Amino acid sequence: MAARTIPTLPTWTAGMRVTGANLAAMVSYQSFWANPPMFSMYQAVAQSVPNATDTQILMDTSEHDTESGRSGSSPYSFTIPSGQGGRWRFTACVKFGGNATGIRQTKIFKNGTLVNAAQSSGQAGPASDFTGPALSREFLCIAGDVIAVYGYQNSGGALNTNVGGSLNSFFEGQLISLASP
Repeated sequence: MAARTIPTLPTWTAGMRVTGANLAAMVSYQSFWANPPMFSMYQAVAQSVPNATDTQILMDTSEHDTESGRSGSSPYSFTIPSGQGGRWRFTACVKFGGNATGIRQTKIFKNGTLVNAAQSSGQAGPASDFTGPALSREFLCIAGDVIAVYGYQNSGGALNTNVGGSLNSFFEGQLISLASP
């Protein structure tokens, strides 16, 4: 499916007659915002994350992608579709396997650079449990921006991400406004 075109918000002036075309335009605009552009993906295959290195997390399984912005090949980032720039809200969580040493971080990158304040950290949990810091961040995007989730850990060696049992890493986003403050 190709990205949809954002309908134009109809304008109304004083004394203007209501026409079928005006109403159809209003319905089209409302229908678009009732189901805005959105995607969700998660990791189904464990990935080794090196020690003390920001590493893009491979979100290999798509749950939904209304605009076909998700990359069709690894590393499965999301590209803002043409005509759908504005404020997007992204939510992500990187789940690491059990290891009691160091910290774990989830990060959101735009065009290969960490987005300001788009990082969540947590101390490693018990060795028998996974650790998964989550974050949600809203920021301005333009068409063609590439958004990706990165993980970081400093356990002293490589550490696998956790998968299975519905405790997988995930990445999702939704266009929430056409405004560009």
